[in-house]
Amino acid sequence: MITPQKMFKGFFYTLGTGYAARLCSVGLTVLIKRQLEPSVFADVFLGVTVFTMLSSLREFGLTHALLHFQDRVEEFVGTHFALNVCITLLSCLLTSGVVLALTLLFPADFSWTFAQVAWVLAALHFVRQLTLTSEALLRMDFEFGRLSLLHGLGTLLALSSALLAAHAGWEEWSLILGGWTTYSVLSVVYVLFFSTATWCSRPLRLASLHFDWVWARRLLGYGVWIWIGWVLQIFIWWYDKLVVRLVVGDTALALYETAWWLVQIPTAVIAHIILNYSGALYSRYRHERERLGELFSKMISLVLRVSAPVSLILVFNAREITALLGGQWAGSARIVVWLAAYALLRPLLSDGFSLLWAVGATRRSACIVGMQGAVALFAVPALGVLWGAEGVAYSMGAVAGTGFLGLCVGLRAYVRVNWFKVLAAPAVGLLAASVCGWLYDRWALDYAVGDFVLRSGIMALAYGIVLGLLERRTIVEELGHLRRIMRGSAEEE
Repeated sequence: MITPQKMFKGFFYTLGTGYAARLCSVGLTVLIKRQLEPSVFADVFLGVTVFTMLSSLREFGLTHALLHFQDRVEEFVGTHFALNVCITLLSCLLTSGVVLALTLLFPADFSWTFAQVAWVLAALHFVRQLTLTSEALLRMDFEFGRLSLLHGLGTLLALSSALLAAHAGWEEWSLILGGWTTYSVLSVVYVLFFSTATWCSRPLRLASLHFDWVWARRLLGYGVWIWIGWVLQIFIWWYDKLVVRLVVGDTALALYETAWWLVQIPTAVIAHIILNYSGALYSRYRHERERLGELFSKMISLVLRVSAPVSLILVFNAREITALLGGQWAGSARIVVWLAAYALLRPLLSDGFSLLWAVGATRRSACIVGMQGAVALFAVPALGVLWGAEGVAYSMGAVAGTGFLGLCVGLRAYVRVNWFKVLAAPAVGLLAASVCGWLYDRWALDYAVGDFVLRSGIMALAYGIVLGLLERRTIVEELGHLRRIMRGSAEEE
């Protein structure tokens, strides 16, 4: 039985293990980037970019479909598994063919190292997707503690393997073995570990599964607009990297990718929680509009209050943080500042789209992403030509702003959100923190580590004091409510 206690424990397990794994991931990635030159990352990251854009063609939202139709899951679990395997196989074959064509037709832009990287990723992707149905069933049962533990262990194993391989001189292949930053989830070590552990946690009896054409059409009918939206969303997330590579150059791409990784450190765990947790939660309460609106307001308020101050602190400390990576990465500091708007809004966008998918409003979500894609198609290359990688970063903020405005309008049909209540207090807190960060620069120590610690502490303290003064009563009430639920004394909805 899924109780409120289990839901909240799943959330906190995901939050705790996610941030623990993220901290370790940051440390290991810093060591990997200090071990390898930016040029080593160029072909590998280009392979990751092209593979990710092509593999998005298989994303028919089958996980979200399983959660949406969870009341009748026993009727279509075999169909879900078979559809996923067939679609993934076709996607991998298409990816391999396109990569070969790019390498043969444009050898100056796409090397054989790029092709090998993309082919290995396609094979690993097929292995990973074999356990998608098992993972979706674990999410349906709110087994987020187990999934988060497996994800954290897999990330640490993968990045540790990459660091050892880089130290041994494996160069590009060390990144394929264990990955770096968030791309460790595509690596050999992570895929083999996570897929095996997921299957063992929720094995499927393949002999007893059957295929149902009625359910196949129903699942694909639900997912077709998710597919359109997902392809556009992946285009938005990765098109900028492709433009930087083709318009600016290899070194700029490595610096841009590093800046992208840095600005996502505060929000990546939140986005991971949204992807894995809130979708399942919203699907469970999709027929209760008042309850759904309350849950969405609380979730998006939490996302904003946790990620926004950390993002702001990171922007103010961009030079100090990039200095830790080594002098060869100093060019990423300016790009970090320009990418901040997109990084701040992305988890809010993910949460909004999760709610639309949960209530079945897949067409509406696709329309919003379509507007973002139209802005990106013209703004990204135009600003890239004018201002280089910094211009591309700025254009991504405009893309995110377009999506956020679209969601504010699109969500009104399903939930009522008091945006003033959600945004006002953190906005005042961020303003206070910004003033403190600006004033600190007048007395900076010119010592990277010391300035980072002191500036971050002062800004965090200012934000916390302002937020506490403005929302003290709300915080006390929410903590009391949470304590009652965790003790099991609250009524089950």
